[in-house]
Amino acid sequence: MLRLAERYWCGRPHLLRVLADIESSGSCRETLYLTADRSKTDAVPKIAQEVVKLVGESETGLVIFVEDRRLTAIAPPFPLHEDSQADGADAKGLRDLLAAELKIGVVLVRLGRYAVGVLEGEKLVASKTDTRYVKNRHRAGGSSQRRFERSRERLIRELFDKACEVTQDILSPHFDSLDYVLLGGEKMTVMRFLERCGYLEGLEGKTLSRRLLIDLPNHRTLEGIGREVWKSRIAVLESDS
Repeated sequence: MLRLAERYWCGRPHLLRVLADIESSGSCRETLYLTADRSKTDAVPKIAQEVVKLVGESETGLVIFVEDRRLTAIAPPFPLHEDSQADGADAKGLRDLLAAELKIGVVLVRLGRYAVGVLEGEKLVASKTDTRYVKNRHRAGGSSQRRFERSRERLIRELFDKACEVTQDILSPHFDSLDYVLLGGEKMTVMRFLERCGYLEGLEGKTLSRRLLIDLPNHRTLEGIGREVWKSRIAVLESDS
């Protein structure tokens, strides 16, 4: 029976070290590559079904390195496109994905500011950031509070509309070559922005559901966002028997 021993996020350099350790150990007896669609079905080995139950589904798929009493499951930063099964440690597909110079659109939104950029690999090649005033929540009651909330909602809509306009301006020149789009910011704010921004509906097929963890959407954040964009989720499972 498997149990979850460890789970964490890591960037490209760390993951490459993990892969090197798995390969050099000589203890990996099988490697499974599961696309997101296949991992949701029963048409996978039993061991993979157990892993998915413990670590959850991944929109990017899973790579599972199987040892006798230990498994390492990796959800890569971007989707796998082929299922495969191989004897021993087969990290080539994952290494190839990590080496790909994908073009990624990034949209970061918080109340009061936004930042939009395009990355080639981890390099920022286009960007724009701005701030717009949004009132803090009002603690008073009665009609004064209702007027305040209406005004605040108007300011939020104006922020979203401007951020959406800038998103279109920055991403449109790269529309055909964009591989994926990622959003970041406070969860409810991002959800409301997605509902308001019609332009992103046209990118729905390229937009991943993972939300980037950021503090302030500004140019400095965009310059370093590549490290966050390329993070993978790793789960280590151990056998009790």
